[in-house]
Amino acid sequence: MQSLGTRFFWSVLSLLILISVMLSGCNLNLGASSASDDMKLKVAIDAFSSSFLPDFVALDKGYFQAQGLTVYPVPFQTEPTSPQMAEAIHSGAIDVAIGGLVTEAFLVSRIDADLKVIGQLQVAFPNDIIVSNKFLQQTGLSESSPLEAKVKALVGKKIGVVSTTGQTGAFVSYLFYLFGLNASKDATLVPVGNNVSSAIAALKSGRVDALSFFKPTGEAVQLQKVGRMLISPLRGDVPQLTGHLNSVFYAKASLIRAKPNTFKALVRAIAMALAFIQKYPDQAAKILQKYTHISDQAATAVMQDLRSSYPSSPIVDQQAYNVTAAFDIKAGLLSAVPPFNAIVDTDTAAQAMQGFTPVV
Repeated sequence: MQSLGTRFFWSVLSLLILISVMLSGCNLNLGASSASDDMKLKVAIDAFSSSFLPDFVALDKGYFQAQGLTVYPVPFQTEPTSPQMAEAIHSGAIDVAIGGLVTEAFLVSRIDADLKVIGQLQVAFPNDIIVSNKFLQQTGLSESSPLEAKVKALVGKKIGVVSTTGQTGAFVSYLFYLFGLNASKDATLVPVGNNVSSAIAALKSGRVDALSFFKPTGEAVQLQKVGRMLISPLRGDVPQLTGHLNSVFYAKASLIRAKPNTFKALVRAIAMALAFIQKYPDQAAKILQKYTHISDQAATAVMQDLRSSYPSSPIVDQQAYNVTAAFDIKAGLLSAVPPFNAIVDTDTAAQAMQGFTPVV
């Protein structure tokens, strides 16, 4: 039986695809058939968050240009919900999601079998459960409390999320699932948008008791002394999520075939960005601050945890893929996940990296 979030996704997506088909009938969508290997890509990301730091680094350090590639528009276009990104890729409104969640790619592939994941940006689960000071006072919990006690303390609470159908809402569902609870019945998920400042404001005002939000929201909350990160997978609080394949870049296979040199250049640019993050974490923190508009202190604090979340290679790791597949099913996002080889194009990334050493 499909969850409410899944039904909502497909109803919205069906409408968007219908509009796309109507537009294509008017010859407004040229599609991959007209593409040339011109070293240009129209791109989008999900949000200005730590999950997509390699994109920000590649742009800021000029690595796209260094590989002869032009990505546009800049600043990056955002498609903040899965249905919007799905429609944009499916219709050809954008060429590649250079920053999307792998769960989103699973959903897109169900209506467009041509979709392929090309490479990885982050292998970790960078969401936290962040609670107010009042919550901590009432429950007596701390970061070192058992996971079960932390999760059960969220029962009956208002939890702020980016959206109830996305990963932040799914994280709450997953945690409740681990202890025999149902997030849709045992808590209230409150959409607060994908802006860090608005999320913190909701926690500060008491509109919500807790947040399920991407990094570096938790670090910003702690620096402002509004609350604390109660559950953090990056800290090891949820062992089942260790090695989670979080953010990836993906496009239609037909476009990848039409523009092989363009996509190989994209892979190499991302490889350079990943190498930069490992070599210069302090500088990477400043780039994160620039694009997410958090404080310098928050950016520095979050990089201590995040550095290990960025892989050394853009080639997708199959074990990380399997961790995400298990999460998506248990969180109720999907009833089944496509096999690794059906959706991941490892050839393009492998060919791009053959004989290439990113020097930064």
